[in-house]
Amino acid sequence: MCFRPPALNKMMTQCPACKQFNPPKLTKCKKCGADLPKPEETEEKAK
Repeated sequence: MCFRPPALNKMMTQCPACKQFNPPKLTKCKKCGADLPKPEETEEKAK
């Protein structure tokens, strides 16, 4: 099992379909291929 500090998860984009964390530069999930929201969209929803 890999430990990820909480700050790293905040920088990553989470896939809405499979919940996989992806680098913010990706537009498609590396696990399931679903479209990812833009990082700006997820920040606005978190507020």
